[in-house]
Amino acid sequence: MNRPAVDFRRPPTVDPFEVDHLDDAELDELPFGVVCMDAGGTILRYNLAEARIARLDRHSVIGRTFFGEVAPCTAVPEFKGRFDELVEGRTEPLLRFDFLFDFKFGAQEVEIEMLRAAGTERFYILVHRKKFHPAREGLEPGFPAPLQSELDESDHSAKVVRDDHQQRVVHAPYALFSSLLRTCQRVAPETWSIFCREWGVQWGRRLSVELETRSLESEEMALTDRPMQEVTEMLTAELATQGWGQLEVDLSDAAVGLFRLHLRESTVATAARALDGRACHLLAGMLSAVFTHLAERRLHVEELRCRAQGHDHCELVVVGATRREKIEQLAKEGASFHEVIDALARSR
Repeated sequence: MNRPAVDFRRPPTVDPFEVDHLDDAELDELPFGVVCMDAGGTILRYNLAEARIARLDRHSVIGRTFFGEVAPCTAVPEFKGRFDELVEGRTEPLLRFDFLFDFKFGAQEVEIEMLRAAGTERFYILVHRKKFHPAREGLEPGFPAPLQSELDESDHSAKVVRDDHQQRVVHAPYALFSSLLRTCQRVAPETWSIFCREWGVQWGRRLSVELETRSLESEEMALTDRPMQEVTEMLTAELATQGWGQLEVDLSDAAVGLFRLHLRESTVATAARALDGRACHLLAGMLSAVFTHLAERRLHVEELRCRAQGHDHCELVVVGATRREKIEQLAKEGASFHEVIDALARSR
């Protein structure tokens, strides 16, 4: 299946020197690793992509030394030597070079961008993964980066649950969402949908990084380099595995600048059967973040029909962010997908 006639993507436009102006949420939208340090190498910021691909929790690395505790393989002239020169002002403000990161779970070929944030004592390392390899043998003890369990030894005694990628997880029944929705409706009846959407956006950013990492690890390809069919299959499989429901992506109308999603057996909608209105704001936020990541520009997902309203399944639409207000109003009015297409065509 080829990409649609209207491509929702655009080339990345991240200027390395602009990274310092991004807040933590914006750093988490970046598909590559970002580490911010002071002149002594103490970690100040650590984005979501780096945390996932290095298999480390942010709370475990913030405040630690990058070269000594978190990434000891970088304490060599080829890496730390360049960092020291940058700190001392003896080199160009932006350095680019290739390097091999050694982790106990594997090695990673990377391209490094190293720079000083203008007018500050903050230094950034941008890590672009190129290839993944098995762990190298014969390395000196302490040379590969430590595992999460070695940085936070309280995990075992505290019974912390982690998945195969060392990410902390919680297993909860879907009834959790019934409780969440009832609480939100009682405490914030006018704004609970906004809260749920924003919560979903945070989850969606993590899901995007998860999918991106798996693609890089398995095929050494970014998601945007894959055919759209493969990407949507990865997304739908992961959502089903996590228990969110069965997602179907319909790109047949993408030529007019939008496309449709069908969500069957939505966990959230099932938990909100008695709700008077659309319920899947959390999932809409999650999918907004994922499709924004894939398109490399802001996209918005809005639910038009919800199983909580008595429909057979949930129906959502994906549009460019500039159409957000229009699509939100149409959804409130109960417009169908084809009515949305007609309304958007008339508003051009």
